[in-house]
Amino acid sequence: MRCSVFVLILLLAGCQPAAEPEDTSAQAQLTELDQQQLPTAQWQLTADTLQLSFCRSRTNEALLASSEELNRWRLVAEASAFPRQRQEGIEALAIFARDYNIYLYQEWGTVSSQLYRIAYRTNETAPNVFNALARIGRDRAICFSSLDQSMGPE
Repeated sequence: MRCSVFVLILLLAGCQPAAEPEDTSAQAQLTELDQQQLPTAQWQLTADTLQLSFCRSRTNEALLASSEELNRWRLVAEASAFPRQRQEGIEALAIFARDYNIYLYQEWGTVSSQLYRIAYRTNETAPNVFNALARIGRDRAICFSSLDQSMGPE
C-alpha cells in the first residue's frame, strides 16, 4: 500500500505545469522596445549614454549593430527585420531589466562594446543614470562600463 501511495505521489508531482522562465515579461518588454523608434508617447530615453561591454564575446556579437542598421530595423518594426542572433543579446539585456528594473535601449554596438540609453515610461521620473551604471557595472556579466554625458541628444 505504501509503495502505491509513493508511486501515485511521484506521478502527480510529474504532472505539474512547467515553470516559465522568470524573465519572460522583461524579455518581451525589451523585445518590444528594441523594435521601436524611441522616444514615443509612452517611452522616453535618458539624455546620458552608458557604454557596456559584456564579458562574453558571443553576447557582444549578438548585439553588433551600427546606428544606421538599428534605425532601419526599427523603422520596419518587425522581428523578421532583426538578425536571429540578436535575440541572444536581448535575453542578456532582459536579465538587467528583471534584476535592476533598467531597460537598456541600444544606440549602436561593436564586437567589443555597445552604447545604450535607459528607456523609461513617460509618466515616470527619469532614472538616475549614475545609480544605474553603479548597479549594472558591478554585475558579473559586464567587463567594462562607463558613462558618457556628451552623447545625449543635442
